[in-house]
Amino acid sequence: MTGGWRPTRALGRALLVGLLVLVVGVAFGRGDLVVVGVPLLGAAAWSLVTRPRRAPRVQSSVDPLVVREGESFVWRLDLAPVPGLRDVVAHLPADRWGRSTPRHGHVAAATEGLQPHELVPLGVEVEALRWGSRRVGPAQVAGFGDLGGLVWLSPEQLRGAVTVVPRPGRFSSRAGLPHPSGLVGQHRSNRQGSGTELADLRPFRTGDRLRRISWPVSLRTGTLHVTTTHADQDAEVRLLVDALRDVGVPDTDTGRRSSLDVAVDAAGALAAHYLSTGDRVGVSVLGGGGVVDVPAVGGHHQLTRILLGLGRAEPSGGSVGEERALRAQLRRSVPPGAVVVILSALVSAEPLAHAVRLARSGHVVLVVDTLPGHLATPDADPAALVAATGIEDPRLASLTWRLRLLEREREAHRCARAGVPVVPWGAEGALDTVLRGIGRRPRTAGAAR
Repeated sequence: MTGGWRPTRALGRALLVGLLVLVVGVAFGRGDLVVVGVPLLGAAAWSLVTRPRRAPRVQSSVDPLVVREGESFVWRLDLAPVPGLRDVVAHLPADRWGRSTPRHGHVAAATEGLQPHELVPLGVEVEALRWGSRRVGPAQVAGFGDLGGLVWLSPEQLRGAVTVVPRPGRFSSRAGLPHPSGLVGQHRSNRQGSGTELADLRPFRTGDRLRRISWPVSLRTGTLHVTTTHADQDAEVRLLVDALRDVGVPDTDTGRRSSLDVAVDAAGALAAHYLSTGDRVGVSVLGGGGVVDVPAVGGHHQLTRILLGLGRAEPSGGSVGEERALRAQLRRSVPPGAVVVILSALVSAEPLAHAVRLARSGHVVLVVDTLPGHLATPDADPAALVAATGIEDPRLASLTWRLRLLEREREAHRCARAGVPVVPWGAEGALDTVLRGIGRRPRTAGAAR
């Protein structure tokens, strides 16, 4: 056989049974057995005569390459038919974070009725259930000759890749960011300048613009008066996602999420909100498996860049390279006036120590607790505690988790004493209250301490 084609078991059975029945029928003079054996041999002979001489060409692709969480993408397969090819079967194995249509992942197509240069189209639709960089495959493709006598298997396992970006959560805030330092934006500055919010009415001075003259007040008082306004400024928000440890096991069936899922959801929600107010937002993933660092800029396309970066976030594997990258990230300077938001499950010491150092340097720092709700109490589900701690004994896992919760509470009190508020994600109005309180603080580092 040529081109990678080989006989199937059906062809072997047809030859064996046909010859056996034909020999027995001839030997014993049984015409009925001869009638049964001849069609089997004829089918086998026809499969060999019409066998394909070369292997087909296969191309696979994923469309689109970037989807949002909950959306679907299509794994496409285009096969160039060859003479003698009758049917094509492909199989895409099931994925934990994808739901295939059809569920079993098997698709088939026939070459009958196709034009000479027309490709055989196959496709499997996959719904992305969770964010992240997903590998599609390995998929297998098989072609069958006439009457299923010969089979061809693709020598390569077809693979693909798709990036699933997280769907941002919901967040809205009426509290402005403290101490904005940009040139333009929607936050009211403490100093007067070119803006939209009225600050004062005063007599006209040399150098004032004529369009600032308030004619009603000037006519009533008899002297020229001008209006002054507060300057409109923007702020920089720096989001730091703690990926040193992912607490909890995500489950799409029950809706449970891990701490990294909550952190990514919160980061997307905060970025979407503050970008809509004209601020500059940047994201860094601390200690993750891949280096994710999105510079702080504004604009409509920044949210897409941030979501793509969050989609590449992975929990830390504990390698030496990841530790070096973490130290480099912690040594990176933060611009003055930037608001630093650290999203952490409060189980790693490095991000919390970094928050305290930034606060003592005079920066505005917030810590958002991203521990999932089903793990925030000592009386959690035993199965969830076993998965979170890695201890198979439920009683020992429960005791270990109680100690971990006590350590989290102690770390939160340390941050609070250092001037770093800890806010649980999802608490209604908690972040607004904290931002208003920080806005009333003095701006100097010494007074803040």
